[in-house]
Amino acid sequence: MCGISGLFRYGNESRDLLTAAKLMQKAIRHRGPDDEGFLVWSGNDSPIALSGNDTPQNVSDSGMHWAPLMHIDNYRNNTQLVFTHRRLSIIDLSASGHQPMSYNNGELWITYNGELYNYVELRRELEQKGFIFRTQSDTEVILAAYKHWGESCMHHFNGMWAFVIWDRLKNILFGSRDRFGVKPFYYCNQNGLFGFASELKALKACPLFRTSLNHEAVADYFVAGEIEYKPQGFFNDFLELFPGQFLTIDMSDGKIRIEEWYQLNYTKATTDFSESSYRNAIELVREKLIHAIRLRLRSDVAVGSCLSGGIDSSAIAGIIASLVKSESGINVGDRLKLFTAVFEGSAIDESKWAKQVVDQTQAMWYRTEPKPEELLTDIEELIFSQDVPIWSSSTYAQHRVMKLAGEQNIRVLLDGQGGDELFAGYMPYFIPFWKELKSNGFSSLREQEMNAWGSDVNKHNRKETLKQYLLPSLPVNMQLFLQKRYFPDLAYVSDDLFSHYKSGYIKHETPRTLNGTLHSEFVNTRLKGYLKCEDRCSMWHSVESRTPFADDHELIESVFNISGVLKIRNATTKYLLREAVAPFIPDSIRQRRDKMGYVTPHNDWIAQLRPRLRDYLNQDFNGIIKKDKLLADYDNFFDQRGKPENGRMFKFIAFAVWKKVYNM
Repeated sequence: MCGISGLFRYGNESRDLLTAAKLMQKAIRHRGPDDEGFLVWSGNDSPIALSGNDTPQNVSDSGMHWAPLMHIDNYRNNTQLVFTHRRLSIIDLSASGHQPMSYNNGELWITYNGELYNYVELRRELEQKGFIFRTQSDTEVILAAYKHWGESCMHHFNGMWAFVIWDRLKNILFGSRDRFGVKPFYYCNQNGLFGFASELKALKACPLFRTSLNHEAVADYFVAGEIEYKPQGFFNDFLELFPGQFLTIDMSDGKIRIEEWYQLNYTKATTDFSESSYRNAIELVREKLIHAIRLRLRSDVAVGSCLSGGIDSSAIAGIIASLVKSESGINVGDRLKLFTAVFEGSAIDESKWAKQVVDQTQAMWYRTEPKPEELLTDIEELIFSQDVPIWSSSTYAQHRVMKLAGEQNIRVLLDGQGGDELFAGYMPYFIPFWKELKSNGFSSLREQEMNAWGSDVNKHNRKETLKQYLLPSLPVNMQLFLQKRYFPDLAYVSDDLFSHYKSGYIKHETPRTLNGTLHSEFVNTRLKGYLKCEDRCSMWHSVESRTPFADDHELIESVFNISGVLKIRNATTKYLLREAVAPFIPDSIRQRRDKMGYVTPHNDWIAQLRPRLRDYLNQDFNGIIKKDKLLADYDNFFDQRGKPENGRMFKFIAFAVWKKVYNM
């Protein structure tokens, strides 16, 4: 797990790429404190690998043909291409895992961030085809796979990644991102210069790029709660390579080609419930999930796991504990370590549930209890680490869990991100499920499911149908009119911002099946945003987070090929998952109906902190926010104690802090 960045000059204008690349790499040092490396090429001579201040001496002494030959401060030539790399050592801890790495006598060079979990099997397959390996790293496997299969190599990968390969024979740069967006990839193409990086802050740190505030993204954030649903986010000219895409750059003229290499398919068939199909699905999910977790335990450093007390994280912890007992070679250190955010005395505290998993697994349990004063102290660091404004203070709970793991020298954590979107874990999913049953003639099953919901089923059905189907079907002007009446926070958003929202509005057809709805949230929307937070929270503390529910394509494809009838049953979310993981979790957790996640006492925190947060809103917002009106209503608006948790309120604080720390 690492941080990558690079610059390629295809225009005629001379640029100081080396200084810019050092600044970009410095901005993401947290992603890889163990090692740093550079590759430079002047455009005329042979490429040369360079070391930096954080490059261990054994790397330079290793004798590998990609080992650095000199320190970057001693390099004097102009450059046309620079690759940089920050290494967090997880697989092959030796000096031979240093990057940028070359292959086949320098024909290929790579800077890579991620983990290829099936690299052992791929290496074996490639060795049978005559390939020879000099390291034990998954990085070298990627290079050999690209050499053998070319652009189609990603179809053989099971894992998470973002990488750029310099193919010297084809004279191209080849960049790729994993199927579901676990690892980030951003780029900028401006005035004859192409740059890429793991995080937006690296592009922002590059003095050769110019950017400004993208008002359309700000409008999507405040009005619709959307973050990075489009390739261009909050920074103008900084673009995101979307999950399941690759790009190539012709180095002769800088022409960029972007293609989608992966699409997640799902079954559109609705089948009646049968005991045999149900049992088969349980066995399939159990088998695929165990395999996914087993692969993600491959590590040369100790692996731990997050634990909220919910079904997803409890299942992962339980399966890890079972595998440790039954199989050899799993590195969890002396004992499995589990990490939980707790809020003692609060209704949202899940520690009683988490403790049941700890008792069953006999794991070591580490807890962190974030306080509002700590959020105030850390809020600028939190927002800066995320690259973009965030939805709510719940991200801080995840931030602190990752910090705790780092303090305990755990460099790899498994986490349950993606379980809700894969197995239907949210209450709104009942509406498309009921619609699917009705439209396919399963009226009796629909009636049975709605009756199992409870006495307020009709109220819930009307409310969610209005929100999910009626409102999005209206013209955008009518949508905004109704939203302004329903959400009081929109009174503080400027008319200009609403105009930006309307100009960038894209109407999407709302799915009317359960699998269709899950698919829409799994691909480039809700889940991608959660994975962004997962990556930034973990990597800020130099911890690698692995998410089997969100990136094991064999598991994911299998589940999306199962009828929705088996995913919700008797008005119970995650019905299929609950039964599949029953042998590994306490029965009380399997039967839990409440839904929490990484939640915080959000309203109480903001109410307590509001006197000290006010200064963030005194800056110039360039007409985006009606600042005078917001400040006039400040004490009332930011005191929501006793009311439902209000993430929309926090967005004003998050945006104001983001605007300050990024000087936008």
